[in-house]
Amino acid sequence: MKSTLLFTLLLLFAFDETNAQVNPTFNLKIPNLKSTAFLRIAFYKQENKFPDDGKFAFAKEIKPNKTGEITLSWTDIPTGEYALAIYQDSNGNKKLDTNLVGFPKEPFGFSQNIRPKFSAPNYDECKVIFNANNTTFSIKLID
Repeated sequence: MKSTLLFTLLLLFAFDETNAQVNPTFNLKIPNLKSTAFLRIAFYKQENKFPDDGKFAFAKEIKPNKTGEITLSWTDIPTGEYALAIYQDSNGNKKLDTNLVGFPKEPFGFSQNIRPKFSAPNYDECKVIFNANNTTFSIKLID
């Protein structure tokens, strides 16, 4: 009886391990970081108001420890479709500072490296698909 119970438990654990869904690692490369000020990265889903501040699905904040090219990695990002907006909070006031016409005064960027001309890009221009086969994305900051 004990050996049957033990065997059953081992089978259950083996089954759970083989069927467990593990999120892939989300990697974000930033090739041109000029300072170690905080980076704020917002992840938007289709239903969010991209790229409105505070309307994102979730966000990350990180203080880089070097300049130049960096790669940020997270294992808690669910797979799916996202549009990303990022900015570097150069003065530490926790908001993206803009000039009189609304253009950012701090380094910023969007997924797909969209460079806005007269208005913010839309979700479809910036969307990326994150899954087990597509895990690394790059955003070059615009200053």
